[in-house]
Formats: sequence, C-alpha cells, structure tokens
Amino acid sequence: MKSKNELLAVLVAGVTLTACGGAWGNGGDTLAPAASAIVTSVPAATYEATSGEALAYETLNAERSRCGFGLLAQDIRLDQAAIGHLDYLVQNNAVDDFQRPGNARFTGVNSGNRAVAAGYDHRQVGETLLTVPFYENAEYAVRFILSSPHALVALHGLRDVGLAWGPTAVGRTLEMVFGLAENAEFQDAGKVLTYPCEGSAGVLAATGREDLLISLFTGPDVIWGQPILVKGASDLRVAAASITGPGGPVAIKAIYGDGQTTDPEGQCKAGVACAIPVALATNTTYTATVSGTNAGAEFTSTFSFRTGAQ
Repeated sequence: MKSKNELLAVLVAGVTLTACGGAWGNGGDTLAPAASAIVTSVPAATYEATSGEALAYETLNAERSRCGFGLLAQDIRLDQAAIGHLDYLVQNNAVDDFQRPGNARFTGVNSGNRAVAAGYDHRQVGETLLTVPFYENAEYAVRFILSSPHALVALHGLRDVGLAWGPTAVGRTLEMVFGLAENAEFQDAGKVLTYPCEGSAGVLAATGREDLLISLFTGPDVIWGQPILVKGASDLRVAAASITGPGGPVAIKAIYGDGQTTDPEGQCKAGVACAIPVALATNTTYTATVSGTNAGAEFTSTFSFRTGAQ
C-alpha cells in the first residue's frame, strides 16, 4: 500500500461530459441515442508500440473487454484533441479540464469544444484527465482511473477514444477523450456489468485523496479500496454489496446509487451504483457479490478479482 505522502501526490483528476444536440446523464447512458451490442473488434491502433498512449489504450481496452463493456476504437481526431489539451496544460503550467480563451495554445473551453475543433462531429464526448507521479507509467494511470467511481466515463458506452500522455507541471499526465460520433449508437450489453469482474487482476488495492471524493470521506487519510462499479439499466437498484478476502468480510464504506445513499457528486445514479470498500491488501484475491434489481428483474452477481502489487 502506498504511504500517505505518496497518496497525496498521486492524483489531480477530473471528468467532464459534454453533448451536442442533447443532454448527457452523468450517471449513465439513459439519455443517449439508441443502444447496440458491444464492440468486440476494432482496427489496430497506430500508437507507437512503446509509447504511453499504446500502453494506456491496451490496458483500458483489455479491462473493458474482459468485463463486457466493449472495445474502444482509436480516433485520430480525438487524439488531436487530447494532444492539444495536454500541450495547453504544459504551456500554461496548469492541470485542469477546462481552457481559458486567450491563453497560449487554446483549442476550446471543454472537451466537446476541442473535439469539434479537431473535426469530430459528435453526439457525446467525455474526458478524463489524470496526473500521476513521474515514476509511474500509463498502465498505472488507467488503473487509478478505474479505481475511482467518478471516472466512470472510461466505462460508458462510447465507441471512440483519443489519448495523450506526457510530462506536465506536477507529474505525468494522461488525457483521454471519449466520443460517440453523430450517427453512432451506444454500446450496451443489455445486462448488469461490473468492474472489476470475474478474472480481473492487477486492480489497485488502495487509492485516495482524489478531489472528487474528498466530500465523501473526510479525515486525515482519505483512502479506499477498489470500488465495485455496477452498471445496468436506468432503473438499476443495488440492494446489497459485499467483499470477502482471506481474512473474512471487508468493510464497505458506502454504497452510492439510486435507492441507496445519494452520491454527493452525482455520478453514481441513473443506472450506475458504486460500492466503496476500505483499503484492500495487495496481491490478494477477493470475492464480491452484488444483488438488487435491474430492468424490473432481480439479479445477483458473484465474482472474484485480484489486486496488484500497488
């Protein structure tokens, strides 16, 4: 587990979700265009094989595919939007989702504006921006994003992605821009999905100090274990969630979602629920069970996952 000082340095992150021609539900895809089956095959990405962008892309798609969320296709226009925003951050010594008109290398106030400027005609665009210490790599950045209930855009039913990875003022930054093209349909498995899921390995045992969760858990050490992120239909209700490890049951800090505690940040709702445990042990296998109702029917999902060395 990372020390308090390391955790304090790890994350400056944010998520923005913007839409052209319609609203976006932050907690789910219920306001999206018609859905279609998940994507199981995409063209090979053109990122340099040894680059951070390639590592991030491969890691994210592997995690999405394993858990049934579908693959994302590289889109060079979204790459351009991501690279432009990373360049803006470097030039202005900033770490922020938004840009200020008049500043050097300005390409658009938000991710939607920047996608349009890069030529991406979209229904929806989402973004995650994560800064990690210089000694961490892009795989760690993706896993950190997936350890936060407020980076759920990385698991939504969008179809395209653009990436940029590089040094900024306070560490290495991963900018991911997700998109759904104007006439495209959402990916939707048509059933309850979780992250992690059966067979997930290398998930982070403990993370903390994300600005978006400070309001949820207060105290000198804001640390939690890998959340169980649950995604279903718009009427999803998680009634119970549990995690068991070699030492027995793991305490759950909170379950956020419709029918449970209201998420103060407004992310875990409308088809999404988040069960957030205390810190987990590294290199350990856990079994999780979530149950409730989805699309008018009862469900129970039990699966095992394994934490990594961090």
